[in-house]
Amino acid sequence: MQPIWKTTENYTSGRDGTDVDRIVIHYIVGTLAAADATFANPASGVSAHYGIGEGSLHQYVSEMNTSWHAGDFPMNQRSIGIEHSASPDRAPSTSTYDISIELCTQICQDYGLDPQTQIIPHLAVVATACPGTVDIQRIRDAVEARL
Repeated sequence: MQPIWKTTENYTSGRDGTDVDRIVIHYIVGTLAAADATFANPASGVSAHYGIGEGSLHQYVSEMNTSWHAGDFPMNQRSIGIEHSASPDRAPSTSTYDISIELCTQICQDYGLDPQTQIIPHLAVVATACPGTVDIQRIRDAVEARL
């Protein structure tokens, strides 16, 4: 699935020579439209490379650039951030998982990543409840099966 580009000013150009070696999984605590609105607002100071939900894939930041998603700038430089439409009382839909698995498989192929160790939850970076209801092992296992 080709992403739909959405505009954000919330990123740092380039990665300062840092190689991508992680995918950080997030949940939106809302819908994809909420992520679109948050990332479009320069005052929010946050972004991700991709957002998935409601049958769509949005891209906000080029993989060549650093999005502001993990709450830790060195991790931002080395990772690709993916937001999932979900909330504490709503797990991602099957279509959100399917799109995420397809995207993560492509990223793992492009960067030579091991899905079991290099697809990580946001809570592995900073103290947060994120990715909440996202079943990260489901994503890891499905990506591994496709590779």
